[in-house]
Amino acid sequence: MSKTTTTIMSGSLQSLEDSIADESLPPLLKVALPFSHRINCFIRLWLFKFMVTIVFSIHRIFYPTSPTRQPTLLKNYPCRPFLQNRVFLPPNYQAGDVLPLYLDIHGGGFALCDPQFDDKFCVSWAKRTGMLVVSLDYRKAPLHPFPTPVFDIGAVARAVIDDSTLPIDKTKIVIGGFSAGGNLALGASQLPELKGLIKAAVTFYPIVDFGHPPEHKLSMRPYKNGPKDNLETSSPWFDWGYVPVGQNRRDPLLSPCYARRTDLPKWIYIAAAQYDMLRLEAQDMMHHISDQQQREDQEAPFEKGTYKWTLVMGAKHGFTHHFGGNKAKREERERKCQELYAEADAWLKNGPLA
Repeated sequence: MSKTTTTIMSGSLQSLEDSIADESLPPLLKVALPFSHRINCFIRLWLFKFMVTIVFSIHRIFYPTSPTRQPTLLKNYPCRPFLQNRVFLPPNYQAGDVLPLYLDIHGGGFALCDPQFDDKFCVSWAKRTGMLVVSLDYRKAPLHPFPTPVFDIGAVARAVIDDSTLPIDKTKIVIGGFSAGGNLALGASQLPELKGLIKAAVTFYPIVDFGHPPEHKLSMRPYKNGPKDNLETSSPWFDWGYVPVGQNRRDPLLSPCYARRTDLPKWIYIAAAQYDMLRLEAQDMMHHISDQQQREDQEAPFEKGTYKWTLVMGAKHGFTHHFGGNKAKREERERKCQELYAEADAWLKNGPLA
C-alpha cells in the first residue's frame, strides 16, 4: 500500500480509532430522521425484500439444490419453534464420532435471506474442515429489529450446543457468519448463554460499527475511485429497519467494535473485502483488539496471538455469495473464496481447534 493511501486511511479512521479506544463514551442514541426519509426507507426495504424473495423462489424452482448440497437434518427447537435450522454432517462422519461445531449465520442486511442461502458454503465447509455445521435462522427486520435477531441466535445456538442428539465436542465450538451474520456472531457470543462456550469467531466482511452512519462510511473509503459499493444504495434502508429510534448505537451487542475484549471470543478471525464500505471499521477493530494500531500498513494481513486479519484484495462486499457475472469473473471469485476458506480452516486447526 502506498504512503499516500496509508495517510488517507489514517486520517479517515481517526474518529473511529478514538471512539474505540475510549471505553467511557456516552451513549449515541439513534434519532428519528425526517418523515420523508423514513417513508422512503420503508417503501424501498419492503420492495427489496419482496423482490429478493421472488427471485430466490424462482431460482430454487428452476435450479433446485442438488442432493449433494442438501442438509443432513432440519432442526427446530422449543426456544424458537418457528425458526428452522439446517444441520450438515461431514461426508466422512462415522457413528460415534464427536465433532467440532461450527455455527453459521447467514447475511442479508438483517432483513433478507434464510439459512438455505448458505447451503453451498455449509456443505463445502463441513467437507473441508470435518466439522459439524449448523446453519442458524433468526427473525428479520424491519418487523423484528435489534436486539431480537441477536437474542434469537443466542437462544438457538445454545439449544444446538445442548442438543444431545448431535455429536458435538463442546470444547471446540466456533461461530461465524457473513456480513450481518458476522455481526450477529460477534454480538450473540457476548450473551450469558454463550459467553465462555464459543472458542472462536470467524467472520466474513461483517458490520461491526453502527455508530457511524452509512454516508460517513462511504466518505471514509480510501478507494473512492474503485467500483460502486454493493451497499451504497441499500445501507440506509437496512439501518432504518434494524436500528430502532432511541437505541444506543454504541451498544456492544449492536456494534461489537465497542465490546470489551474479554466479552468477545478469545480467538477471532475477520476477513474483509477491499472494496467494501464496511471493511475500515472491521480493519480498525482487529488492529485495536490485537494492539496493532500503530502498524504502518493496516491493509496487510497479520496474525498476532489469537487474532487474525485478512483483506481480500479486488473483492466487493458479498463476493462469497455473488450471483451473475461472466465465467471469468465467477471463476475469479471462486478462486478468492477457496483461498480464503483454506486460510480460515488452517487457522482454526492450528489454533483454537488444535
